[in-house]
Amino acid sequence: MPALPLAFALMLAASSTAQSVEHHEAFHVACAQGRSFGLRIEGRQARVQLADRELLLARKPSSLGQHFRSAEATLIIDDAFVAFVQRGDWDWQDCRIDQP
Repeated sequence: MPALPLAFALMLAASSTAQSVEHHEAFHVACAQGRSFGLRIEGRQARVQLADRELLLARKPSSLGQHFRSAEATLIIDDAFVAFVQRGDWDWQDCRIDQP
């Protein structure tokens, strides 16, 4: 019987270690008119890689999927659909995560 509590303790420790590892995901987002950008989700932030610069957006609470925002842009991801609005550039239309 002592092996059972030890096994449970090891499983619990492994579970908490796995949950504390920061989750990273990288995507390519394709939009209308041939526009696209790179996207990397890193824990509580998103990095949007545009042709001429990179934007860092912080995660915000939302009931509409994953929501990230900064003074420069807003990003909402709901499954493959992506809504992206950059300050001064409203031409990011019909964006989707590009499946390999």
